[in-house]
Amino acid sequence: MLAFTLYMGDSGKRSKLEELYIRFHKEMYYIAMSILHNTHDAQDAVQTAILKCANYIDKIEDLNCNRTKHLIVTIIRNTATDIYRRKKRQQYENIEDCPEPLLADDQFTDDIIFRMSDGEYYAKRLAELKPEYAEILTLRYSNELTNQEIAQLLDISHENVRARLSRAKAALKKIIMEQCEDRNGRKRVNEEQN
Repeated sequence: MLAFTLYMGDSGKRSKLEELYIRFHKEMYYIAMSILHNTHDAQDAVQTAILKCANYIDKIEDLNCNRTKHLIVTIIRNTATDIYRRKKRQQYENIEDCPEPLLADDQFTDDIIFRMSDGEYYAKRLAELKPEYAEILTLRYSNELTNQEIAQLLDISHENVRARLSRAKAALKKIIMEQCEDRNGRKRVNEEQN
C-alpha cells in the first residue's frame, strides 16, 4: 500500500490516503473477513479497496465524518463480495470437480444454496425441478423473501412454505448429487478403459 502512495504525484493526496488507511484499515479488514472468512483474501480486499479509494480521495473532505465511513464501508463490502464471487465462480467452473464436501454433508443449508446462486449452474438445476419447487427457492434465495412473505404472496400457510422449501432443497440436492455421481461414474469408466 505504501509503495503505491509513493507514486502519487500530490503529497496532499498521498498523506490523505495514508491517513485513510491508518484510520480505517482495521474496520475494513473486519468487514472483509466477515464476508470472505480467509485472512489472505481479506488482506487482498483491503489493499484493493484502498487503491479504489484513491479514485475518490478528492471528494473526501473529512476523514471522521459518517459520509467518509459510509464510502469506505461500501467500497470494502463490494470489493470483498467481488472477490468472494470470483473465488466461487472459479470453484464451480469445472463441473467434473463437484463440490463433494457440500454434497456429502446432510445439512444442505440455506447458506450453501445462497453461495451456489451466483452461477448459471444453479439456474440450470432449478429448471430441472418441479415449477413449485423452483418458484419457492427463487423467492427465498434470489428475491430474499422471508417465509412469512412467501406465504402471503403464494396464499399458503407458513408451515406449507417451510415444507415446500425443505422438499425443494432435498430435490435440488438429489439432482446435483446424481449429476456428480454420473460424471464421476463416467470419469471412472473412462479411466478403467485407458
